[in-house]
Amino acid sequence: MESKWLKDALFAGMTSNAFKLGTVLTAGWFWTRAAGCHTVYRGQDGVMNYDNICAVMNVDAAQVTIGCQNLPAGTIWEYIRRQVSQCGAESDDSDSCRVIIDAAGDAIGNAPNAPDDVTIEIVAGGMLKLRWRYRPLWQVVEPTGFYIYMDSGSGFDFQTPAATVPFMRSVNNEFRWTSDALEHGQLYKFVVRSYRQGEGQSQNTGYVAARADSQGPAAITGLRASWQEL
Repeated sequence: MESKWLKDALFAGMTSNAFKLGTVLTAGWFWTRAAGCHTVYRGQDGVMNYDNICAVMNVDAAQVTIGCQNLPAGTIWEYIRRQVSQCGAESDDSDSCRVIIDAAGDAIGNAPNAPDDVTIEIVAGGMLKLRWRYRPLWQVVEPTGFYIYMDSGSGFDFQTPAATVPFMRSVNNEFRWTSDALEHGQLYKFVVRSYRQGEGQSQNTGYVAARADSQGPAAITGLRASWQEL
């Protein structure tokens, strides 16, 4: 006779029922967790999953290897750990460790927060102006700057930005960029991503779009004037 929770507790050490509760008194089984360890939890896009322990560390361990994970392309994961007392009580969360998986399925370095409030404006002469803000709250690293990616019909190439805007701290952290003259009537889409030199870039894919206008409104026709003697 074999109990699944006992097998998980002894050999995997990661089942919430067996590990987090510490003891189970059903079916004649009894198991006590050794005192002095850390539990590791994982979350996606800022939502932590506390129902499943993904790893256990000795209290004095400096690192842990977590295998058998499914981390799809284009996702962001965060890991935290909690210290466990002898009676099974857990501490508050540690600082989080962020893992970013790019569109190719590869892990990249630490990345700043994604830009917010991106808008686009049509400017005379076939130019388009982008505006955005950067909010540093809970950032892992401060950005070096921003990459501007442009799609004029063939899709975005996130390996080759159309322009780069440096990051400079300001009161409202508002930034802007104006394109060169573009083809009249063509629809252009833009994605703005923040990046850290030598590390990674935000993985946001939301875009703004507008058509370039180099001609302006049509001339007024049928204009008439009249006069009146005072």
